[in-house]
Amino acid sequence: MSRLLAEDRAPVAVGECLELRCERIVHLGRGLAHHRGQVVFLFGAVPGELVRARVTERRASYLRADVEEVLAPAPGRVDPPCPLFGECGGCQLQHLEYSQQLAVKREVLVEELRARGLELPGGLEVLGAASPYAYRWRGEFHRGPDATLGFKSRSGYRTLPVSRCAIHTDEINSALSSVGAAMAEEPPGVQTVSITRVEEGLLLQTRPDVHAGPRVALAAAGPGVPLLGTESGSLPYGGRSFRVTASSFIQLNQGTLPQLYETVVSWLADEVDGKLVVDAYAGTGVLSVRLADLGAQVVAVESGAAAARLAVLHAEMYARGRMVVRRGDVEAVLPEFAACHAIVLDPPRSGLSPAVRGWLGLAGPPVMVYLSCDVAALGRDLETLCRLGPYRLERVRLVDMFPQTYHFEVAALLRRW
Repeated sequence: MSRLLAEDRAPVAVGECLELRCERIVHLGRGLAHHRGQVVFLFGAVPGELVRARVTERRASYLRADVEEVLAPAPGRVDPPCPLFGECGGCQLQHLEYSQQLAVKREVLVEELRARGLELPGGLEVLGAASPYAYRWRGEFHRGPDATLGFKSRSGYRTLPVSRCAIHTDEINSALSSVGAAMAEEPPGVQTVSITRVEEGLLLQTRPDVHAGPRVALAAAGPGVPLLGTESGSLPYGGRSFRVTASSFIQLNQGTLPQLYETVVSWLADEVDGKLVVDAYAGTGVLSVRLADLGAQVVAVESGAAAARLAVLHAEMYARGRMVVRRGDVEAVLPEFAACHAIVLDPPRSGLSPAVRGWLGLAGPPVMVYLSCDVAALGRDLETLCRLGPYRLERVRLVDMFPQTYHFEVAALLRRW
């Protein structure tokens, strides 16, 4: 008996196979299971199913494992359409039917907010993507061997050659072969290329040598979609065209973008006419223009010089004198507009800085709409503003801008008590 107990307590070795039942899927798209009381994070599992999984990493408080065999499948499992799923680091949920992906993301969001002491007001609205595949209008590809482009492996150590990616648009996929061949002729300083779909064709930007972009575009040009180097192009939104460059921030899922931006517009439509609204982290000003359509006087705050110049252009084209662009860091600019009625926040993945959270808690406006693409950063910021601060969480909507991955967008409407 003592020998059996000792074996039961023996540490699990990397490479060992375990039979596990996936309980649910948590943040980062990882299945959650337990083995001898220890947490195991599974890649490739569906909630409720029994699997055989090989341990890939051992830590003091958890294990990581990859599913090798499904012993008892659960509803919702589908065959991933991409042959690189499991090797490539881009997608985590292709093995889940899309409605179950939405259910998983909803649960992840609810768990994060509840862990922060926040309750959802009147439920949670979930909007699926316009298309679960072929939705990315920009991709970053790494230079691989033999004149190929590819993605980093899930381990991050290898570049996997990719001839077609299921979540990128057809226009981007059609250019991979010719751009890869052109990249192969470049010196070692050209390792990565970003390809952006625009109305006129495709924009390219190479890194670390950004000057190689036009040269690669010229060398790769041929029949089909025009390659435009680093010149600007147009993206459509709401019957208008907005200029972007190869380095401009864009929302990757242009097909589902209206579900996100029009959420903000609909939430603010009845109360900002004639009032001052700040659009923080405004980028090129697409959402700022839509807020100006409501009759608001909009201040678009953007720190990037190139994006701010394009926002000025868009204000002149479409905002009819109701939009000004203020270039600068949000932390420095916000106090200048303390009298605003509402603020829209769309920060980077890291969320709001302590300085912005502090100012909003002390002097923030009556109404706030917060857009977030990272559930952990969102939970931290809402805890500060709502549970510990002067705001109440009035509405929450999940918009799935990134099918097949664990990422999603959230819009949250906050109102000061």
